[in-house]
Amino acid sequence: MQDAVALLDALVSPAHDLALARALKSPLLGVGDEALIELALRQREQPRPWFELLQEPGWSAPLQGLGARLLRWKRWVDALPPHDALQAIFDDGDVLARFVAAAPPTQREAVRANLLALLVAALQVDGARYATPYAFVRALKAGGVPAPTLADADAVKLLTVHGAKGLEAPLVLLLDTDAPAQRAQTMSVLLDWPGEASAPRSFVFLASENRVPPSARAAMEAEQRERQREELNALYVALTRAGQRLVLSSVQPYAANGGSWWQRLQALCAVVEAPSGAAGLAHGAQARADAITLPVLPTLTTAGVARKVAAAASTPEALLGQAMHRLLEWTPLDARGCSAEQVQRAGAEFGLDEAQGRQAAAMAQRILQGEGAWAWNSAQIAWQANEVPVTVQGTVRRIDRLVRKTDGTWWVLDYKSAAQPQAQEELLAQLRAYRAAVQAASPGELVRAAFLSAVGGMEVIE
Repeated sequence: MQDAVALLDALVSPAHDLALARALKSPLLGVGDEALIELALRQREQPRPWFELLQEPGWSAPLQGLGARLLRWKRWVDALPPHDALQAIFDDGDVLARFVAAAPPTQREAVRANLLALLVAALQVDGARYATPYAFVRALKAGGVPAPTLADADAVKLLTVHGAKGLEAPLVLLLDTDAPAQRAQTMSVLLDWPGEASAPRSFVFLASENRVPPSARAAMEAEQRERQREELNALYVALTRAGQRLVLSSVQPYAANGGSWWQRLQALCAVVEAPSGAAGLAHGAQARADAITLPVLPTLTTAGVARKVAAAASTPEALLGQAMHRLLEWTPLDARGCSAEQVQRAGAEFGLDEAQGRQAAAMAQRILQGEGAWAWNSAQIAWQANEVPVTVQGTVRRIDRLVRKTDGTWWVLDYKSAAQPQAQEELLAQLRAYRAAVQAASPGELVRAAFLSAVGGMEVIE
């Protein structure tokens, strides 16, 4: 996200050479150190901002055309609301695909989520329509924009009540609902300023709220009433987050609080008895049909893991298949093939020679132009993602490609270097498990699955 913010900073303030340098170096523009040195040397001869210098002709290949692209993006930033300008830049620069392709496999979901969070932030700052580009960049650089939450659909999310505003879950558990009342504040300020008044009635520094001077008692009473009202507002927010069931928990407080949430709601709730001791836990686990059983993993040394991974990835066929997967993962919508740079990067990642790199690219090309070519056609795709994590039998797996067509159908697509993957029962079972996981996350929607083979075929499974 910081690279994208640097790009916005450079577009809002074209004289910020440091921000532009970061944006140029980022995966979005991919400018190397030699080109940056070329730009810095040109600036010595012509003391002007880099943004202006890039509008001139005579640059080497890595810098050619960047001036026109940056100027086009700047016009969008100057003329459109921040969210609309960002969306236009994301589409024009294929931002998501470029950043995800450059990230390590374990960080790709986080990178994608952070970039999407930047679009969401553009709708949160100053009501989206009223934020100027400069104010939006300053807000991002100042911090405070919430980071995205990455979790599976069945994961437990820990949130404050205020952080849960606008969200809903089937089951909501409220913790520590019978806490003692808040202590009186010390060294605070009491401001009496009604909303309809043009100026404050009083402004009082209080050493302790337990010792309020007579002249400020009425204001203190009004402040306490407002605090109670806000407490009830927070309780309303907490109660309405639950879609089906609300559970309250508490510990025995050291001081009674008649106004706690527990005391307010206890008479309206059904008591849930928690089992006590190891025997009680065992009995409760046997009584529940949906008890969770954690799989026991076999003991395996680090050296053993390394040997297994190396053995699985050492065959030429396995390396070609992995390179093919990587090339397809980097392929944006409407692309008809892989670039030479992508082929070179994939070959270097998996230790392929030039001939093997071309072979992996040919395999990916046949999939892109085969029976499953529609999966990269923007006219038919409403949503797409690569390497999508799903949980299957307690373990996290990854779907090669998950797309949603414009007709609303979900497609789970699995790349295979083999010509007939549908003939292998193990692969069929795996793909059906992926489809079941997506179906569970999308109840009532049509979910289909297919193998895309390296010969260009597409085999739909039933």
